[in-house]
Amino acid sequence: MTEIDIDTWPRSQHFSLFKDFNQPYFNVCIVIDAKRLFDFCKSNHHSFFQSYIFLALRACHQYPPMLQRIINNAPWQLDGARASVVELATDDTFRFSYFSLKQPFADFSKHVQQVSSNSKVLPLFSEAFAHTEGQADLIHISVLPWLDFTSFSHAHTHGISMGIPKLVFGKYNKETGKMPLSIDVHHALMDGLHVARFIEHFQNCIDQYCQPVHID
Repeated sequence: MTEIDIDTWPRSQHFSLFKDFNQPYFNVCIVIDAKRLFDFCKSNHHSFFQSYIFLALRACHQYPPMLQRIINNAPWQLDGARASVVELATDDTFRFSYFSLKQPFADFSKHVQQVSSNSKVLPLFSEAFAHTEGQADLIHISVLPWLDFTSFSHAHTHGISMGIPKLVFGKYNKETGKMPLSIDVHHALMDGLHVARFIEHFQNCIDQYCQPVHID
């Protein structure tokens, strides 16, 4: 990772304005058209859940602002990130699974299956949790497949924020092909324009993934 030169960075004053806010994140809730992805996954026997996590993580790697963090009160550009994904265990409580971006999708799928099966049988405060949560190179991702929500609010602490983006995917509507997506980002690092551009990258990743000749 590389420290961003605050003296030449166009966001230097915006960074100074927002970095010390008590609640510096802003949220955008959108509806994505996921029908093409859902149909592609169904036809090709891919996990829909694994596919949109894979594509969201890929889009984050393609768009540098999603890999910017605040470390020691300074802006940094990461080289990559992992997904910290909330998954449901058999006792109806959640666990954190940590997924790295592996390509092609088949390799990512095997990785996800292994990590998920391990994390779901461990306690919440596992060794993986102790070694991973609180690190900067994460994208926080939650999945609420039961809810077709139109707004979302996260629990948050007043501790030091590193500017980690937070994505929440909602219920896929099989009749409309729509699915809600909540995006929280740190205002010292991103504005609404950057969120819109990230969504464009995400949609492009979906379109490429669903081409007749599959592109991983």
